[in-house]
Amino acid sequence: EHLLTFLEDTPSGRYREFAQRLKRVFSMVLRAALEETRRELGDKHSALYAVLLDMHEVPRAGEQLGGFLTLNYDTFLEHAIEQILERAVDYGVRVDGSDGHDAADAIPVLKLHGSFSWRHTWPIEVAEESDAGLWIPPGIRKAKSDYPFTSIWGAARELLDCDVLRIIGCNLGPNDWDLVSLLFTTMHGRASGRPYEIEVVSWPEDASRIRVAFPYLNVRSLLEIPEIGAQFVAEVLGGEPKEFSNLDEPERERAVKAANGKIANPFEHWLRLKGELMLSDVPTLETHHGLFSTFVEASV
Repeated sequence: EHLLTFLEDTPSGRYREFAQRLKRVFSMVLRAALEETRRELGDKHSALYAVLLDMHEVPRAGEQLGGFLTLNYDTFLEHAIEQILERAVDYGVRVDGSDGHDAADAIPVLKLHGSFSWRHTWPIEVAEESDAGLWIPPGIRKAKSDYPFTSIWGAARELLDCDVLRIIGCNLGPNDWDLVSLLFTTMHGRASGRPYEIEVVSWPEDASRIRVAFPYLNVRSLLEIPEIGAQFVAEVLGGEPKEFSNLDEPERERAVKAANGKIANPFEHWLRLKGELMLSDVPTLETHHGLFSTFVEASV
């Protein structure tokens, strides 16, 4: 991303053209990887997204979904919403060509960097992914000064009026400065005065890296999430559940290292523990689609 930005900023037309070629190569490689994932997994590529969505349908579970911010160019999340949960997607801007579900029941999905499936038309059209997608290529400075990205990023600010923000599978780094800035201003500039919490649903090592890079975001790792974290500690260290904050420094380091080795899929693991915890508070996990309850039962 640094190289692309430097090449684009140079006065040399040859270097700028080289930057455009690099972007096309990036697009081709990523699209090929996404297509390979589809071929290997079929509809399963959206399965955990669907389970997450269904979790928020559990009555009296204390979980209310505000929506999603995503940096991904693919449509796996949208597939889970439209094809599996049979809900509509609210992109924050007018988008034609979706599956026509009830817009009043739409789930916000704000694609901060656009999508390979968007067409540069008015209104934006959703179609099969192709080289003509409307997306922001890699770079230190993300080019979001034009429509629809101005509107999408504005809607993201509104969506971040929340209690808990969960970062799932996002390697937040210095090249995501625009997003980090948005998180900081919405977290610490709230009228209520109470910043929202950020939980990193990934390996604890990732949360540690984000904490070092952006200490003012006050992120929590899987080991530190209230209630769930103590159970994670017990699973990776053995013994009874313990709060991560009550461990001494060598134990904390051992817990982080053990978690990185023992947890194959942090997202899946977190969903399972959420379900087990919910079962102690609600009589049933049953929903209309039954995805979350089936997932938790199969994991026990």
